[in-house]
Amino acid sequence: MSDSKTDWSIKPELPDRVFPWEKYDPQTREEVEAFFNSPEIRVIKERMCDMGRRLWQREYVDGNGGNISVRVAKNLLLCSPTLCSKGFMTPEDICMVDMEARQKAGIRPSTSEVKTHIAMMKSVGVNSCIHAHPPHCNAFLFAGIVPPSGINPEADIFLGHIALAPYGTPGSPETAEAVAKAAKQSTVVFMENHGVITGARHVEEAEWFMENADAYCRMVLLADAHKAPLNQVGPEGVADFLAIRKSIGYSVPENQPLYNMETYAGYKLGKSGK
Repeated sequence: MSDSKTDWSIKPELPDRVFPWEKYDPQTREEVEAFFNSPEIRVIKERMCDMGRRLWQREYVDGNGGNISVRVAKNLLLCSPTLCSKGFMTPEDICMVDMEARQKAGIRPSTSEVKTHIAMMKSVGVNSCIHAHPPHCNAFLFAGIVPPSGINPEADIFLGHIALAPYGTPGSPETAEAVAKAAKQSTVVFMENHGVITGARHVEEAEWFMENADAYCRMVLLADAHKAPLNQVGPEGVADFLAIRKSIGYSVPENQPLYNMETYAGYKLGKSGK
């Protein structure tokens, strides 16, 4: 017989870090300025700076590289400024632009690459984007390839089939269009000869995806040293990965094959399990 004094448990809810941008719609210059300087927006600015420090500490960005954005209203988003180290960015550096990339608030000029973030937001409905240059990911995209799927549960669950967008000049309409199209496959997009952009429900999740992607690419590159075919999990296992991915709110494109490739680095990938 159980003891009611000791046989008990609690069920805490997951923290909700998604900013409720749909309920905000400031229009006039005065309304936008007041919103930009409000306490709730200050929290998001501080969170963006925290993510910038994480990116810099992990060496995913150098110099003034990379950029960060968060949607905060029906027609407004926050973004990092141009020519600013993400490792030393402060809330006062953050800019506000509308969904056409026209700057509405802030004391520094916004990044020109925010157009690519906006294109991804419009294409697949993400609320936050991060662009960086994680070295192990770049080792793949410089070669115009992505890592194989079906090998590691965490990679398939959180990254899906990583998408590859063709090269375009940074900040150009062509790049924004290419990323918007690729994001329909995965919100982790490798941009040929450039870097990675991740889209997510909130800015910390976008940073997690960047970490996930670089860690997975690093493991695949290390495994290449064995000079042996990598093993993919069997079809039943991969189907389980996709079911878990859907259960935590991530999309899987309709009619997506279980594996993104059958051969890698010149050899046929192996299979383990069912």
